[in-house]
Amino acid sequence: MDRRTLTLMATLKWSAGNHRLRAVLVALAATALAACMTNVDYSRPGASLEQREGKTLVFSRIRFFYDGREIYPWDASAFYDAVLEIERAEARHIWLRRLDVTEMSWELRPDTDGALTLWLLPGDYAMFGTEDDPGGPGEPALAVVALLRVPAGQPVVYAGELTFTEDLRQGGHPYYIFGSGTVTTDSLAAATRKLESRYGTLRGPPTVSAWCVGKDLPSGNYSSELRRQLQQLLDQGCSASH
Repeated sequence: MDRRTLTLMATLKWSAGNHRLRAVLVALAATALAACMTNVDYSRPGASLEQREGKTLVFSRIRFFYDGREIYPWDASAFYDAVLEIERAEARHIWLRRLDVTEMSWELRPDTDGALTLWLLPGDYAMFGTEDDPGGPGEPALAVVALLRVPAGQPVVYAGELTFTEDLRQGGHPYYIFGSGTVTTDSLAAATRKLESRYGTLRGPPTVSAWCVGKDLPSGNYSSELRRQLQQLLDQGCSASH
């Protein structure tokens, strides 16, 4: 996120005491976030699903549960609270990185309900996450929270419903940055209907290639060794999923 965006965020936080500025704050914050998505190829409601050369349409949903209730990090009102540091425990930030390149995407911004529809090049991807403020002092502590293989030759891929649960009543899950992670693909029919209601009929059934999650995902600084371990998990069929 560039300096102008960080300055805007700080200004919004300073002026948020005036309730009449709430609507302005939310709108400007959304604009700032949109400026941070320039290298993520989203598909949004109203956009066409015409095939993009060399890319695969990947759709999924990401859900978070915290202390017994579902939270929505991408809801504009929830983001407003995050700016004011009212509910910092509910902050969730995620990025994607292809394993064969060094650059990481800008922060991902799914729809309010967690639906995520992207055009991605075939290949292997790691999702990194943090609960730290990316605009705060120092670098946020990132961890690998999920893996994804986008197979070549498949125009549409369903990655499943990815759910992270942090239940403090059960002592939490210290091994996982967002709590425990699970992924299901039995929601394929419902997810496909929802996708088509927003974009139109798909050209053929989607292929399932689910997120890989689990406490055995390796961690550490992003390096050639970490990439090797992540690649190996995907090559093994992602046995860490549980």
